[in-house]
Amino acid sequence: MIKLIASDLDGTLVSGNMSDLPEGFPETVKELKQKGILFAAASGRQYHNLRRLFHEIKDDIAYICENGALTIYQGEVLNKVEIPPETALPIIRRLEKEPGTEVLVSGAFTSYICPKEPLFEEYIKGMRNQYKVVSDLTDIGEPIIKLALFEKEGTEERDRQSYWQSQFPPSVKVVTSGSLWLDFLFPDAHKGIGIEALSHRLGISREEILTFGDNYNDIEMFKASGVSVAVENARPGIRELCDYTTPSVMAFIDKMLKTDFLL
Repeated sequence: MIKLIASDLDGTLVSGNMSDLPEGFPETVKELKQKGILFAAASGRQYHNLRRLFHEIKDDIAYICENGALTIYQGEVLNKVEIPPETALPIIRRLEKEPGTEVLVSGAFTSYICPKEPLFEEYIKGMRNQYKVVSDLTDIGEPIIKLALFEKEGTEERDRQSYWQSQFPPSVKVVTSGSLWLDFLFPDAHKGIGIEALSHRLGISREEILTFGDNYNDIEMFKASGVSVAVENARPGIRELCDYTTPSVMAFIDKMLKTDFLL
């Protein structure tokens, strides 16, 4: 029986970086809760951003934020992964040198930017992140938990993932996060770590976990769950990794609730 459902957001649960939740989703989460199933939002987004998105049910769900670097349930931080300064700082300096890019550095609850162009701050403001403008991204006054790169010309068609992966050692994993963003993941920070923190806290087994995703930063989450589901628009190779494919998260969960499939 499934006791935890975790889903990626952008491209999986919602169709775009700033989209609203699917119609009826808060009610679906409440129905899952009545059946003893917890929903977790698993995203590269910031905790405060996620709380705003799920405002109707913000205290009914768990949060795997910043691609697994921060996991929170019922206000309790279950796991936080800090990037050692000696690892993060050289990467930040290299990213800053690249033309046409902006760097975002994440602390636990605040994002930090040093905009090259004023429009980037307006873009971040539109994301409704809790953020702060600083003069030096290597001195934010708190531990760094995630690094992200914004490329205004896009990342996927130009295959910027491969370009940036070639710039750093294999231990630094570069993944796409939407059409304009790349996230830089480190060995102890990925969505699978968040799943493991939740399963330990809830006392549930791998077989009792179901996950939804569409991109390469969801792979570790799939591996940490007993049932994995890719949406039909998933990146190449992702569907082959999963147990099921679905047109949408809502369609799959509706089937579960109506037929007791996997329940």
